[in-house]
Amino acid sequence: MSLMVFEGVLGKDLSGLIASLNTDPEKSFTVTIEEIEDEDMPPEEMISQKLIDAVKRSEEDIKAGRYTECKTNEDIDSFFKKILDEQE
Repeated sequence: MSLMVFEGVLGKDLSGLIASLNTDPEKSFTVTIEEIEDEDMPPEEMISQKLIDAVKRSEEDIKAGRYTECKTNEDIDSFFKKILDEQE
C-alpha cells in the first residue's frame, strides 16, 4: 500500500488532481476530505504587522507587473542562479 498526501488543494482543482494521478480506473482508493473553515485560521491578532505589510507590497508588485514567472524547471534554475550571482 502506498500513501500520498495532498494538502491545501482547492475544490476547483480536485478533478485535475485526480486526472494527474494517471491511475488504473479499476483500482480502489480511500479519500479523506477535510474542509478548512475560516475558524481554523489563526486569530488576526497573531498575524504580525510586518507580515501584513510584506503581503501588501507583494500584491502591489504583482499588480504593477513586477514579478518573474517561471514556467519550467529550467526557468526556476535560471531565476535562482541570477539571484545568487547578484548576491556575490
